[in-house]
Amino acid sequence: MGICGIGGTEEPFEGTPIEEILHNLSEALNEGDVKKITENLLTKVARVCNPRGILRQDYIRNEIEAKYGEYGYGDLRSDVSEKTSGALKQLLMALLSDKLDFDAQVLEKAMKGFGTDEDCLITILCTLEEEEIVPLQTAYADRYERSLQQAVESETSGKFKRVLLLAGCDTIDEAYAQVCHSAISGMGTDCKALIRLMVTCTPDVMNRTREAYARLYGTDLVDAMSGEWAVGGDFKRMLCALAKKHPDNVVPEPDYAADVKTLRDAVEGLGTDEAAIIDVLSCKTSEQIQALKEAYKVEHGEMLKERVKAETTGLFESANFRATLMGLLTPREEQIAFYLKEAFEGWFNNDDWGLISMLVHRTEAEMSEISKQYTIVHGASLVADLRKNCAGDYEKALVALVAPRARTIARGIRAAMSGWITSTNKGALIALLTHRDAEMKTLREQFEKETEKSLVKVLKDECSGEFEDALVALASYTAPTGIQSRLASGEETAPDDKPPEPEPKGPEIVYVMPPPPGGYPGSFGQPGRPKRSKAEKKARRARRAARRERRQRGSDASS
Repeated sequence: MGICGIGGTEEPFEGTPIEEILHNLSEALNEGDVKKITENLLTKVARVCNPRGILRQDYIRNEIEAKYGEYGYGDLRSDVSEKTSGALKQLLMALLSDKLDFDAQVLEKAMKGFGTDEDCLITILCTLEEEEIVPLQTAYADRYERSLQQAVESETSGKFKRVLLLAGCDTIDEAYAQVCHSAISGMGTDCKALIRLMVTCTPDVMNRTREAYARLYGTDLVDAMSGEWAVGGDFKRMLCALAKKHPDNVVPEPDYAADVKTLRDAVEGLGTDEAAIIDVLSCKTSEQIQALKEAYKVEHGEMLKERVKAETTGLFESANFRATLMGLLTPREEQIAFYLKEAFEGWFNNDDWGLISMLVHRTEAEMSEISKQYTIVHGASLVADLRKNCAGDYEKALVALVAPRARTIARGIRAAMSGWITSTNKGALIALLTHRDAEMKTLREQFEKETEKSLVKVLKDECSGEFEDALVALASYTAPTGIQSRLASGEETAPDDKPPEPEPKGPEIVYVMPPPPGGYPGSFGQPGRPKRSKAEKKARRARRAARRERRQRGSDASS
């Protein structure tokens, strides 16, 4: 954009691209030009940052906002807050705010007043990354002086509440500690719940879960399990060994030959040496156990899992001990798929603790593999079985944990637009579209799969005015991919941030007024000015001297 010159002509802006954006943005805010604000902050910023391999949202926060103040324009957040209004103000403030702080505000609106926006709660709390959970709790507590857990507990109920709390309000170690406590406390002991966690927890998560249990309940998890009547014998020794599993005790490169010999000796001859089996299996990762199984098969020509199962099956053998061993000797994601199917097949209804504990706090890659193994082992879709066996918001929350993250967010966007009148849904829509630059292309694809419509077209149909323009600019963005590596390798060169060189100008043309009729006095062919006489010159000098004297007297009087 240029600067308007004399006669309405537009002169090119002399400065870097970011200086031009800052200048235009400041002018647009002062003039209240909403279209110009959106164009500069969303569209033009993308044209500057993408060729440099920088996400738009990062460039706005780290460059635009910082340099807006450094260049003397003021505080960008304050200017946006004071000089914009309505939904557009909310959107621009979301762009300039921390993502989780804005999510906290949206969650509060979803739970405030008459009714609760369950779709909003599901979309935000069931798609959090593990590292986002604690910062979100902190942001919410700082704003509203109560914990997010307290808010969710007061506004939701039943199994749906349990999913939201374990998935979005508790870290993985705190969630698993609560599952263990629920299995131990009350009438009887839920041994299946303990087995599921002990078998599927990684050494790091198990160690953190034990620490969380002591912090939450004031006692060691090992002592708590040992005191249960239903936990005894080899089963007790196995659970306690797994609960004590610490990352530092895991040998990076085990001696598989020695382990194979130990296991062979344990299952050969009269009786079974259960203690030896526990010692070998309890200190290994799932990947190491699979490598051990392969080494045993190569050495002895039989399946270790089948041999151990045969040796631990009998009238006097512990079914729980055997179930724990079988779980350890099965690939982790495949075993989780078994546990999920088992949870659907309760005596009277689903084992909801089993379903929830096996679904929360999984990475997208983990969940994809679990879903794949569920289909391979059981010949059915995990999502389809969840829909068949569960209902209502509980079903939606569990499906949100299983589905690809972008698909869940796409469903949240659709739900937010279905109730467009309420401000809560506007806030939810803004929360789901801002700070999504890295995944926006995938989000558009998942939205089209979900609705068979283009996200940009739906936004244009459902929204209007400047707010629509801003939402469309957000949803149309595509993140730069591979540019950083190409810049590093020298395959591409980042644009130069120096101001453009001024274009060479031609010879300056000076326009003069045409001479008066008859020409200027003294010009060629014209009579010159008449000469003054001596008397006229003397009188002129006298007048000058008098003027100087008067000025001098005035100067002396003032001093």
